[in-house]
This record gives sequence, C-alpha cells and structure tokens, in this order.
Amino acid sequence: MSKVCEKDLLRLEKLKEENRNGTTFNELVLENHQKIYSLFRRMVQTHDEADDLTQETFIKVYKNFSKFKFQSSPYTWIYRIAVNTGINYLRGKKVKQFFGLEKVKNLPSSDNPVVSDERNTVLRQAVAKLSPKQQMVVLLRSFQELPFKQIAIITDSTENAVKVNFSHALKSLKRIIRNMGVNYETL
Repeated sequence: MSKVCEKDLLRLEKLKEENRNGTTFNELVLENHQKIYSLFRRMVQTHDEADDLTQETFIKVYKNFSKFKFQSSPYTWIYRIAVNTGINYLRGKKVKQFFGLEKVKNLPSSDNPVVSDERNTVLRQAVAKLSPKQQMVVLLRSFQELPFKQIAIITDSTENAVKVNFSHALKSLKRIIRNMGVNYETL
C-alpha cells in the first residue's frame, strides 16, 4: 500500500477530531470532486447520472470515514469507493452504459466530424460489451491515466491481475470490433 503523506494524515486526524463538522470533509470534496465526476462522466451517458454517482460516492465517503485505515492516501480511498459505486451501478442497472471515448490517446484524430462520431460510436458499443471490471480498468488506465499500481489499490487487486485484466480487455475489444465488421486497424 502507498504511504499516507503527513499532510493527509494530519487533515484526516483533524476531521475525526472535529467530529465531522464539515470543514475538512469539504476540503476533501473540493480536491477530489472533479476527478470523481470525470470518472463517472465517461462511464454513463448523462451529466445527471454522473452527478448523482459523484454525490453518492461522497456520501459513502462521509458515512464510512471512521473505517478509513490510513493505509493509503485519501485520494486512493475515495477512488476505490467511486470505482465500487460505478461497478455496482452498472451491474444494478443491467443495461451497460457507454463510455465517452473521445480522448483515447492512440487513435488518429479526424478533422471529419462524421468519421469521428462513427469511430466513437463503434468504440462505445465495443467497450459496453466488456465486463464492468474490465470497463473500469480500461477507464482508469486509458482516461484517468493511472498507473497499474494505483489501479490495483483502487480495485483491491494485485498489480499483475490488473495488467492481465487490461490486456484481456484490449484483446476482447479487438475481437468485438472485428465481429462488428469494422477493421480495428482503421479506427
């Protein structure tokens, strides 16, 4: 597990001592809100869904703060809660949502908006066919640009398991795209 920096430890201790009066908790929310919202915005189709999931995450953080074990940074802990919230949402809804894949790095850009929209549609449909865990690993690695070690902490897996999961997800994406009748190389 990663070390908790002294600043985080002091702030968290202060939060516990203040009996959750909101001051320090508000700082945690302000520091992490945009990152968590961005994670959910790529997972679901609408702003409202992403906003609701972000709010649900911070409610869970607030309610479960006494369970925080100081074995990781608050950021990692909050991300872990967000990832679990997202996976549960996808499973509970039973209709997989599409990720916004506009920022996938290795894709050539297109000045033609029609081509770009078609590419994004294909990619969204392909990613939606992955398991929720594979979707989350792809999202955290490709869009949030987190290292495998951080993803392992967030998903409560080993680093090697995350790498294997990511590799399987990429292979599955290639197969899914090929089965959709699209040449993977031209995306």
